[in-house]
Amino acid sequence: MDTLKKAGAMLAHLDLFHQMLDLRGLLQLAAHMEERGDRVTLISGETITLIGAEMLSDAGVTTGKGARIEAATAYRVLQGLKGHDAPEYAVTREELGALNARAVAELEGGDALKAFGDTLARIGAAPAAAPAPAQAPQPEASAPAERPGRGRRAAETEENTTEQPAA
Repeated sequence: MDTLKKAGAMLAHLDLFHQMLDLRGLLQLAAHMEERGDRVTLISGETITLIGAEMLSDAGVTTGKGARIEAATAYRVLQGLKGHDAPEYAVTREELGALNARAVAELEGGDALKAFGDTLARIGAAPAAAPAPAQAPQPEASAPAERPGRGRRAAETEENTTEQPAA
């Protein structure tokens, strides 16, 4: 099967990918709140208001790492996670993390992720194995080794750090 056909097989999973992207936005918002020292954010369909040492209110928030979280998307996701309608939602960064963790657990046990796994098996792409435990750095030989793959969370935390040689 060629690459285009494999990519086409993924189209059935766009809703899952969008849901995961939206949930990631809430985690990025929680991290941004922590960076700023904010304790609460108010999210309506039109505005995100961060409340902390300084108050910031806008149609979207751009984090220090360049991620953009739009009010309409955050509001829609929170509406689904909280399970009730409200003109605006007040959430702490801890609550955002807890809501996200619950949503991820529901995704992991849901049919959409199982169907995605089935598609990966059908097109011959093996699901990614769990990352190996970190090992102590080894001194490098004369030629630098290729940088090993890393998980999504590791990539997010390392975005703004300087590159270190691979072990």
